[in-house]
Amino acid sequence: MPDEIPLPPPRLRMGGAHFASDEDFVAGGVRDVRLLAEVAGLQRDSRLLDWGCGAGRLAIGVKHEWGHVADYHGVDVQKKLVRWARNHLADDHTRFTLVDQHNDRYNPDGKTKRRIPADDGSVDVLYSYSVFSHMLTDDVAGYAQVMARVLAPEGRIWLTCFVEDGVPDCVENPQDYLKLDWRGPLHCVRFDREFFESLMAAAGLRVDRFEHGQETDGQSMYVLAHA
Repeated sequence: MPDEIPLPPPRLRMGGAHFASDEDFVAGGVRDVRLLAEVAGLQRDSRLLDWGCGAGRLAIGVKHEWGHVADYHGVDVQKKLVRWARNHLADDHTRFTLVDQHNDRYNPDGKTKRRIPADDGSVDVLYSYSVFSHMLTDDVAGYAQVMARVLAPEGRIWLTCFVEDGVPDCVENPQDYLKLDWRGPLHCVRFDREFFESLMAAAGLRVDRFEHGQETDGQSMYVLAHA
C-alpha cells in the first residue's frame, strides 16, 4: 500500500478505539472498499457517494486499494473533518462537501431541511457508515426518500444501523443494549428490524442483503436497491 497517502490525526477519526491506530484506520477503509465491490457492485468507474464521510476513511481506502474511482464524493456535517479531508485528500477524482444539516449529536444548530448534495439518479454506490445509528424515525424516513432519489437505477446503498427483532420501533440510547454505555444525544438509536425495513420500503427501496450485528459496536449491514 502506498505510504504517501496522509492520515488524519486520531482526534479527527470517527469510530473511537476501532480506528485509533494507523493500521486499523487504513485497514478499515480498504476492507470496506473490497466489501462494496463484493456486495454493492463498486468498480473503478463507479460514482461513489460517502454520506457521513468524516475525515475520509473510505476515500483513503479507495486510494490504497485502487488509486481512485470515477468520482468519490464525501459529504459530512462536521466542519473540521471535511476541512482536513479537502486539504489532504481531494484531487481530480476525490471531492468533499460540507453540508449544514441538523443533527442533535453532530450539528445541533444545522438546518432542518434534509439534503444530500447529488443530482437525481447520479450515484452508483451510496455508502452510509454509522449514520442511521444516530438518527430518529423522522430523519431516517426523510433521508431514505432522498437516498432513493439520488441513487442510479441499478445502484446500491450500503449502510449500517442498529436493528433487532421484536423490540420497540425506535429507542434512543437503549439501556443495557450490547453491554455498552450509550451517552449523550443520539449516541445509539436502535430500531425494530421490521419497522426499519418498512421505512426503507416506503421510500421505494428493497433489501438486497442483510447481515445482523457484524459491523462496528454490533451494528447490522444492509444493502438496498430500488424496489
